[in-house]
Amino acid sequence: MKAIVKAIFFSILFHSLFAGAFVVESGYLQQDDGQYIKATKVTCDGGTKQYCQALCQNGSSCQRIEPYCRNCAGTSSPLLRQLFTEISRFYKIKRELSDRAPLVQYLATEKYVLLDVKSVFNYYTPVGGENFVKELGALCGKQAETALLAVRLDQVNQPIELNYVLCRNNIGQTTAFEVEPRKPELGQQPLSTPLFFNLN
Repeated sequence: MKAIVKAIFFSILFHSLFAGAFVVESGYLQQDDGQYIKATKVTCDGGTKQYCQALCQNGSSCQRIEPYCRNCAGTSSPLLRQLFTEISRFYKIKRELSDRAPLVQYLATEKYVLLDVKSVFNYYTPVGGENFVKELGALCGKQAETALLAVRLDQVNQPIELNYVLCRNNIGQTTAFEVEPRKPELGQQPLSTPLFFNLN
């Protein structure tokens, strides 16, 4: 009898956990001409359908094209260098978003790219390498390999600011965290904007 009650309890728990599934992924889509474009995919279910509806007027899933990221391919971005080499040294979790609405608003209105452990923009460490996964572990724990870094782009599509870290929780849904720069030690400075020097 206890086994039956336990089975029913876990069945109810399982269905209630997935009743509001919300998953954010990033990948590549092949266009009709054979070219590949980077896109964000959002999947909603149950109590989260309003988020996909707000993003693309579809209650179950969404695909949004990510803009071309200028100066992301190569080693000219100080911000990307920090993110791919020492993110845990320069950034920390500020808080978990209990309401997904700000993230959905961000995905709907901002110019951004999502970076993961296999990002083609990682010219700094081995793609999918242990060191970068370890760095992400400081933010996403055991789910480091699923982490996505939401990086805002400026008016000319250059990366300027890390806004969110997206991690999968233990049931596979996306949890969003706001991040903030760590207090710099002497000689360190989190780079969220380009540096300009006036030589006059």
